[in-house]
Amino acid sequence: MSFDQSMETYALDPTPEHLEVLQRDIMALPDYDPLVQIAAVTTPLQQAGDHQGIVDALTSRMPGLFLAPGAHARLFRAYTELGDQAAADRERKFALLSMDAIRSSGTGEEEHPFRVLRVEDQYEVLAALGQHPSSQRTLSDERGDFDVHTVGEDREVWFELLWRERDRED
Repeated sequence: MSFDQSMETYALDPTPEHLEVLQRDIMALPDYDPLVQIAAVTTPLQQAGDHQGIVDALTSRMPGLFLAPGAHARLFRAYTELGDQAAADRERKFALLSMDAIRSSGTGEEEHPFRVLRVEDQYEVLAALGQHPSSQRTLSDERGDFDVHTVGEDREVWFELLWRERDRED
């Protein structure tokens, strides 16, 4: 299935099976980068008031940034500032879809980690949960590779690093 097909299928019927196919298709794209630093790209542009620059910088990295909540949220704000309400509404929906995709993929517990496409996605989820990590560690076992964030006194939030599985298969 192509990215366009899997994106449409997931948007119309957001099941775990359709999400898994879409995630695989995103990771297969040439412009996909699990280590992308969206804030590093957009913050200077935001500070300069260059909303079109934000749009250009992020859309040039699509569809590899699809399902990145932070990218879609920044595009929403940029399009809003530019007065393009239709594009802003679309990106708001994609931001919500992206966050819902991650949050529906697990509970954040060791047995059911959130499944993420990018490092930055972890921090978007933690922020949405109102959590501030005090430490982080990376673990690997027979199930896969995980980033584990300690939040609060002793609570852990687990994230499965999907690209590591892909890298092992290559």
